[in-house]
Amino acid sequence: MRLTVFAKTVVLLVCLLVPILLLYSYANQASVDMVVEEKQQSSLNQFSYFSSQVDKNIEQLSLYALTLLRDPSILHYRYMNDATSQYEKNSIYLDILDKLSLYQSTSQWKNDITIVLPQAELVLSTKANLTVFKESMLKYPEPGAWKLNEGSFTYFFTDHYEWSDKPAETGVRTVMEISFDPMNIVAMLDDFKETQGGDPFLLVPNSDPFVNRSAEPELVEAIRRGMPLDALGQDAGNWQLEAGGKQYLVSYVRSKQLDAIYVNPVVLDDLLNPMDKSRNMFVTSILLLLVLSIGAALLLYRKVQIPIYRLMRGLQQIRKGQLSTRIAVDHSRDEFSYLTQSFNHMAEQIQELIEKVYEERIRSREATLKHLQSQINPHFLYNCLSYIKNMTQLGNREAVVAMALSLGDYYRYITKDQNDMTTVEREVELLNNYLSIQQMRTNRLSYEIDVPGELMQQRIPRLLIQPIVENAVIHGIEPMEGSGHIVVTGMVAREQIDGKTYARYSLFVDNDGVALTPQAIERLERELHEPMGEEIGTGTWNVHQRLVTRYGLSSGLHFAEIPQGGLSVEIRWFKEELSHDEFDGRG
Repeated sequence: MRLTVFAKTVVLLVCLLVPILLLYSYANQASVDMVVEEKQQSSLNQFSYFSSQVDKNIEQLSLYALTLLRDPSILHYRYMNDATSQYEKNSIYLDILDKLSLYQSTSQWKNDITIVLPQAELVLSTKANLTVFKESMLKYPEPGAWKLNEGSFTYFFTDHYEWSDKPAETGVRTVMEISFDPMNIVAMLDDFKETQGGDPFLLVPNSDPFVNRSAEPELVEAIRRGMPLDALGQDAGNWQLEAGGKQYLVSYVRSKQLDAIYVNPVVLDDLLNPMDKSRNMFVTSILLLLVLSIGAALLLYRKVQIPIYRLMRGLQQIRKGQLSTRIAVDHSRDEFSYLTQSFNHMAEQIQELIEKVYEERIRSREATLKHLQSQINPHFLYNCLSYIKNMTQLGNREAVVAMALSLGDYYRYITKDQNDMTTVEREVELLNNYLSIQQMRTNRLSYEIDVPGELMQQRIPRLLIQPIVENAVIHGIEPMEGSGHIVVTGMVAREQIDGKTYARYSLFVDNDGVALTPQAIERLERELHEPMGEEIGTGTWNVHQRLVTRYGLSSGLHFAEIPQGGLSVEIRWFKEELSHDEFDGRG
């Protein structure tokens, strides 16, 4: 029977471990006493350094109050009177908020800073929910000490040594409060546990302990019950405890900033290492392990490492899109040979499936684009025929002739060939023709077209601009009294999206007609992404859907209010580029 790679590895590991374990057991028994003595001091030193790092961060936060208390902006603000201009007050107010954000971001810990000016009844805070002054804010615990308050450690400080429930009568002008989330300490406990071992936690009187995220609750509770906290006279030391059938070395250090004790239990058995008496036997074991490891490494490299490397390289090529990748099959009849054959079969199926899906997506995409574009032609034709009818009734022969000629030019333009794409320049020519007709129909319309040359040569779907301009005339200019003006401009910019460089093309159709409220503009934006309704209009909805279907990203129509009145419509689409040059221009 042929042994598998796994069976060969197990046999080799057994041959490696049996002599090593025998030698190590003898050496370990001889060095237990020495290890315990050395590890007591080593564990205490490491934990004392950890506690000093935590206290250092807390001390840094407590110094913020004194620094901010003497800040010129705060001093200036609290001594303002009614003669101070509102502009100056707002400027200093924003400056103080910037400094609070700066102090908050310079600390390694997540913290919040609050400044209360009782006489001005003003609150400045990094907390979003603290913006309004309340009398309850003046009831703080003892100043100058960190206290656990509502789940956060809080440090309170004033500019006056005296303090009562009425700050205005005792001369208190500024109240500083700095708080931090205990999870900052928990994060440091996690880091200490990961690097140094143990199961550290923080004991706070009259509160549940703050433990690391992977702590053992039973062990923490056993230490709380068995550790005589009141009898610990020294600021740091070691204490032994037996819990759960294990002997623990418990190191403790009192915090210099908090009314709390850092505790770290370490399993003694995990800290034992061979010492001088067992060095020779340990060296012998290492030499034997080295010889056997060379043989195991050669076997594993040939039977495991090489096949794994081939599979990884094949997967990387598949990930890059090289679906024709195949791996040479090693006919060794082991697990990796089976995996290699399965990989080749899987790659072949994926290639066939993706080719079918890709072909189907292309057909569906073309069908969707043609369907969306076909819907817009009747919409334009109905408007033109309605205009001809109205002008005929009014006897305006010139307008009828111009519309008829323009309508003929329009259908000649869209039926010239089967290509659905055109250039911005051709669309602008069609737009000039349309606006000339509208200008002749009424003396109230004027227009201006200024599109940069780089944008004029870009290829876009047909009938992309005219429906938007038509809506601007019908819904923006005609309902208002007096003359109206339409401006068509363009812009080209480069943007970085997901590590790729895209050219962003934008055409802006601005009119100074009927103004829309922000709520109406928001409703238009929302209806663009919903099934077509009666309010949004066929032309506008179809233009947006064609842009989204063809170009993706944030392509489509975007509405904006013009400050002087009217509406601005942006026709936006993206195109991926290889160049990383940045460009921004708008005509």
